[in-house]
Amino acid sequence: MSEQTFTTVMQLLDVLYKLWPIVCGAVVVGVVWWRTRSLFFLFHQILKWLGLEGRYTNTDDQKVADDYLDLNKFNLKTGFHLRSVRAKAALHAWMREHDLEFSVLRRAGWYFKANQLKFEIPDKWQTYISRVLIGTLGVAFIAGGQIVQRSDSALLRVKATGTWFWVGNNEAYSFRFDFPDWLRGDPWRLQQGDCRYGEDPTPVSDIWDKNVICRLVLGLNEGFIAEAIESQTNSAWILSLFGAWCFGMIGISACWLLRAKELQAALSTTPSHLIATPGGDTEPEPGLNLGSITAPKPITSPHKGEENEPGTPP
Repeated sequence: MSEQTFTTVMQLLDVLYKLWPIVCGAVVVGVVWWRTRSLFFLFHQILKWLGLEGRYTNTDDQKVADDYLDLNKFNLKTGFHLRSVRAKAALHAWMREHDLEFSVLRRAGWYFKANQLKFEIPDKWQTYISRVLIGTLGVAFIAGGQIVQRSDSALLRVKATGTWFWVGNNEAYSFRFDFPDWLRGDPWRLQQGDCRYGEDPTPVSDIWDKNVICRLVLGLNEGFIAEAIESQTNSAWILSLFGAWCFGMIGISACWLLRAKELQAALSTTPSHLIATPGGDTEPEPGLNLGSITAPKPITSPHKGEENEPGTPP
């Protein structure tokens, strides 16, 4: 009766925990897709795992396939999300021009846009709002884990009425019973002495809720309560890990942003021997002796009676 009557707080996570091999496989496929953004690469890898990988007989076709596979392998390892082989070649040329290494660019994280060969730095408000949102999400995960992490009570829901309640140690009480007064709503506590025969739903508001909850309070489903407590304890650990991951991402993104700003400042420095002018021309380096430079003489036709110098046009 309990399995059909009640819903535990984290039944979905409990099912995922039991099906962890499938979940891990889905996570791996999701990571590969997120880093490569290529269905072709996923399809090719599936065929390779099945032993159905083939090669083209045409050398041009095979070269195109090899180049595209190399591109996706490169994206998988670096996470640059390059869209084409041409973009990959441009990235290599740009890195050689600026004497950069992949390890240096990776320290800029998602702030480096490899397809545009630039660093995309958000403004202060965007950075502040994103960190606040991620931090709020982390706090919500940790708070949710602390709420359901109880070793003596199980958080259940009556499916017929949607009532959430805590049950354990031969008593039950409303979900917000331990909250501050202004958040408690209409609190109630149900003990064994309240489970008498009759139609009075007191202290709860519904007679159906009282009847089904009393079965748990009277100890008729101790095994179900123990399983629910174990399930919500595992769920609390998962929620706490998600919260820690959120705060970890705030720290990592802050390091990425700092490194991206440093690289952008270093690459935007103008070479010392050329100073750009507003019109787009360049001026000589300061200190250069302009008086030592003479303008070339115009080429004119020789005067009558003079011979052309060797190598000059007639």
